[in-house]
Amino acid sequence: MSRFSQALRRAGGARAGGPGVQEADVQRWGLTGIKLRPYQLEGVNWLVQCYEAQHGCILGDEMGLGKTCQTISLLLYLTIKLSNKARFLILCPLSVLSNWKEELERFAPGLSFISYVGSKEERRKLQENLEGDSHFPTLLTTYEICLKDAAFLKSFNWAALVVDEAHRLKNQNSLLYKTLSEFSIGFSLLLTGTPIQNSLQELYSLLSLIEPDIFPQEQVKEFAEYYQGIEKESEPAKELHSLLQPFLLRRVKSEVAAELPKKVEVVLYHGMSALQKKYYKAILTKDLDAFENETGRKVTLQNVLIQLRKCVAHPYLFSGVEPEPFEIGDHIVEASGKMCLLDKLLSFLYAGGHRVLLFSQMTQLLDILQDYMDYRGYSYERLDGSVRGEERHLAIKNFGQQPIFIFLLSTRAGGVGMNLTAADTVIFTDSDFNPQNDLQAIARAHRIGQHKPVKIIRLIGRDTVEEIIYRRAASKLRLTNAIVEGGQFALGAPKPQGTAELQLSEILKFGLDKLLSSEGSTVQDVELENILGETKGGQWIMETVLPQKEENEEEDTENHMYVYEGKDYSKEPSREDKKAFDQLLDLQKALIEETSKEGRALRNKANTLLTGLREQSARRKHLLSEEELEARRKKRQEAAAKRARLMEEKKAAKAEAEHKKKMAWWEANHYTSTCLPSEESGSEEEFEEDELGWNVDLDYKDGGQNYIKYIMGDVTHPQAEEEDAIIVHCLDDSGRWGRGGLFTALEARSDQPRKIYEMAGKMKDLELGGTLLFPIDDKKSRKKGQDLLALIVAQHRDRSNNLSSIKLSALEKGLKKIYLAAKKRNATVHLPRIGYATKGFNWYGTERLIRKHLAARGVPTLIYYFSRNKGSSSASQPYSSSTAVSKS
Repeated sequence: MSRFSQALRRAGGARAGGPGVQEADVQRWGLTGIKLRPYQLEGVNWLVQCYEAQHGCILGDEMGLGKTCQTISLLLYLTIKLSNKARFLILCPLSVLSNWKEELERFAPGLSFISYVGSKEERRKLQENLEGDSHFPTLLTTYEICLKDAAFLKSFNWAALVVDEAHRLKNQNSLLYKTLSEFSIGFSLLLTGTPIQNSLQELYSLLSLIEPDIFPQEQVKEFAEYYQGIEKESEPAKELHSLLQPFLLRRVKSEVAAELPKKVEVVLYHGMSALQKKYYKAILTKDLDAFENETGRKVTLQNVLIQLRKCVAHPYLFSGVEPEPFEIGDHIVEASGKMCLLDKLLSFLYAGGHRVLLFSQMTQLLDILQDYMDYRGYSYERLDGSVRGEERHLAIKNFGQQPIFIFLLSTRAGGVGMNLTAADTVIFTDSDFNPQNDLQAIARAHRIGQHKPVKIIRLIGRDTVEEIIYRRAASKLRLTNAIVEGGQFALGAPKPQGTAELQLSEILKFGLDKLLSSEGSTVQDVELENILGETKGGQWIMETVLPQKEENEEEDTENHMYVYEGKDYSKEPSREDKKAFDQLLDLQKALIEETSKEGRALRNKANTLLTGLREQSARRKHLLSEEELEARRKKRQEAAAKRARLMEEKKAAKAEAEHKKKMAWWEANHYTSTCLPSEESGSEEEFEEDELGWNVDLDYKDGGQNYIKYIMGDVTHPQAEEEDAIIVHCLDDSGRWGRGGLFTALEARSDQPRKIYEMAGKMKDLELGGTLLFPIDDKKSRKKGQDLLALIVAQHRDRSNNLSSIKLSALEKGLKKIYLAAKKRNATVHLPRIGYATKGFNWYGTERLIRKHLAARGVPTLIYYFSRNKGSSSASQPYSSSTAVSKS
């Protein structure tokens, strides 16, 4: 018996039994808006028993089976059991934070929680509130925030810790793992649809976090070695099952969700264009030394592998390959065999009324695909690691509620935790080395709530590294399924690296024989309906696909190539592949030697890469005439101008798309901007007034009534009669309300300015030169006329909290907008001495701007001098009567 089993026996054995949880129980606890399925009730019962037995656990249900609602049920149970005095911490990726919030509000409205996210300043305010609240129940935050504010979060005793997508903790040496190990936690629950991805060591890391007494961190190697080579029916095997059953519960869809529509995976092979083949050969022969001494050049070979994958995806992923001048057109499709197949595939799916999740590991490829979507006119959303949290939520919401055809996603950022059941087709343009990441991505569509059959389509370059990567990933997946199988732990562990793994240099040679046997394009037409099957009314007809065998994920994963090719592709490069590679090396070496004899420098081998691949011109270059040179120069200028125009158009289209997305985001958050339009967007009448002489330069001399009135008093209580009064205040673009001075004085009048400004900050509605205008709603308005506040964004605050000086260009933009608003309302404008207390600030330049854009254009303008008496505080302004001050 292993020391782990002995430790478990000393700790009290398997989980304690107890009365089973019923539907009425979870409803009594406060679960609403959902009826738990039988297997979910079993899961809640298991979680409750694990808590009662006082040991942590891993809920490892397959993706899409409702781990979140089972966890919420447990938290409701703990809230009642611990009399609302306990604190729970929930950690999750940023991409699923909004989903957790929605499900907590929907399923457990009685369970109060705090979403601990935001800027450093916002989190500081939350910390002050939390430190003063001794009974806050649940804190929801992300991995990243947990690491940033670990010192604060460590100060609490957590009754329960929930970690979603917990395979993030598979490495004991990661910073997040070490940080959580230092927290004071009563009960740990890890949620993951992939409890093991590569090895038993990863599973042990999870076990060590939830039960460090039974699974000490330092004994991970002993655990892996002990259970690595045992036979399936042996006593050690049964011991392993008994050891792990109390800590891990895993159900798969095929067992507990038989009503879930089927999913079928299909592999579509494609050839390569002549351009792709040309670069593929060149990349292989770039670093010859690395193939002869792999041990010292592994990094180089890994880079070669990355470059080959990029080449198979699209040659435009390399700089300088796009045609100049660049203009979007059919060439973006014709240059890549993968794009040719994808183009036909998407046309087929669009005509059939399907909706698609399209995954790629390369964000640069997503850029090309985004250009392609625009070119073909397909509607789409996009999500990758660069997309902010609120934009992610909006993109997911749009795809679920609107008839958008395609969702472009990166496998890592878009493959975790999201519910995208509006799609019935999943396409992988490239496969992940870790098949569990692809399974996570598939589960975005094939999960509880999906009512249509799901088709998974994988695009693979024939006779390329993509093919062998896919085969090896499928082999790794079969290993995982042997270790975690139907909720019971079977056996298996990776064999030693030397026997199981091919040398990287061998992987790179795969398929080379066939690749070199032809020079031109190998792109061929594909009869998609014959391969994919029938589609009717936007749904896949599964009965017509592969009628000779039932769907079996493990067998499907292994046998796709047999089904569609009728041929067994080896996992290793053939003798012919190796022979072809040697011939390619010999040719390249000969070319290099010939080049060196001619006296050329070989310091940059990239210059000789394509020597044997480029067509050499038989004609010598001749000197160009002046006319020819001028024609070429003109052609280059025209091409540059055309490209610049296209870039501007693309930039404008992107800005318009971002604006539409921003408007949709605002609408979803019920936000209405109070920003004033710019002077350029004013009415024709206003522009006519400018032409008549209102718009003067800075050398304007006071004349008639167009002058600034200087008074002593409080600008927050303007000296006005029956007209509207606009109070002006300058602030920065951070969205954080200041303290002291006008900030405090304005807040003393009303809390509206602070709320409106901070909301504008959250909605990304603050930019330099922008001006918010709104009435001051303090219930003390004059009988006639209204006090309004104009907030000009004239300063910038960077991420390090450094505040710039007042930018006169931004101030000038704001004053122009205020002029339009004042003329429209026949209002007076009231300003403090903007920036007068700032060292080195150009007050007189500011005064001339105010004169130019307001007073000189006929707007009554008042500037207030604030009298700081001995008894007055600098943080607030006394409401004194105003006295006129003369100024020459």
